[in-house]
Amino acid sequence: MMKRIFLLFGLLSIVSNGFSQKDNNLISFKTDSDIIYGICFTNKGKALGIADNNTIKVYSTDSRELLNEFKNGHENQVLSIDISQDSTILVSGGKDSTIVIWDLVNNKILSSLSNQKGIITSVQISPDGNYLVSGGTDNNAYLYDLEKSEVIQVFSDHTDDITSVKFSPDGKLIATASGDKIINIYEVKSFKLIGSLTGHRSWVRDISFSKDGTKLISCGDDSRIITWNISDIYKIRKQNAKKVGLDWLLSIDFHKDKGTYAYGGMNGEIKIVTPIGSYILKIARPIQKILFNPQRIYLKVAVATRGNGVIMTDTRNMKWKDFSKFR
Repeated sequence: MMKRIFLLFGLLSIVSNGFSQKDNNLISFKTDSDIIYGICFTNKGKALGIADNNTIKVYSTDSRELLNEFKNGHENQVLSIDISQDSTILVSGGKDSTIVIWDLVNNKILSSLSNQKGIITSVQISPDGNYLVSGGTDNNAYLYDLEKSEVIQVFSDHTDDITSVKFSPDGKLIATASGDKIINIYEVKSFKLIGSLTGHRSWVRDISFSKDGTKLISCGDDSRIITWNISDIYKIRKQNAKKVGLDWLLSIDFHKDKGTYAYGGMNGEIKIVTPIGSYILKIARPIQKILFNPQRIYLKVAVATRGNGVIMTDTRNMKWKDFSKFR
């Protein structure tokens, strides 16, 4: 139900401002709001987009210089953004039920789409730049022809809010996660539902494909992380499931190394898990979104928080735990 989405947006929104960079050696980006829901990197990781209230700011990840700001496209808070692989298109969606397609280079609106009802919670551009997928509180996922700005398919198999939508790395599949505890996998070319993955006991909040497309990882309000083997899309199986703590897990992201992932949630802990151990950093603010910088040699993540704005950190600032202790 939508009330659960609103509960998530409102919970712990009254928080103290700021944090100590001296204590944690964190990199921060200047935003008008301390509560941020949407972030995304350019393909090379040189720039970071931030959904800041009803605008989008784009910063250099090296200098932290504000490169551009996108205004007057939304009337309410932006919750999800994405940048095309060629760094020419920016898409955004949020509480005003509108998706805006921006010319990232020339800072202008290309089109504004109002096909959905309710809150738009997730948007993503396909790897080839031809399609856009979105999901939200009307329980539907929408597939758009990006060039024509037209809906070409509506996926209506979920019975509750859609929380996350993702294309596979080859662009052939779409995964959708929902409050109905289910992850659906669709084939882009045929629009066919090829699998409904069950295993979570509460809302699924986020999903991420491994960079080779053989795995999907998910997290949710049941504090569970599930890894799915999707190497054969017609025989998808649960590879691993574990419960970590007692708090809602809100975001998860695979590194280009398919055995490494990062996650965070309501307890304010950033965790990076590798095949030989894990790293942890506590920032005492809920983690709304966590993403690996795609082109860094060492493990570096950007984190959208509720109370600390957007920060970046890497494993050099985090505590190490060996695998046996983590488990």
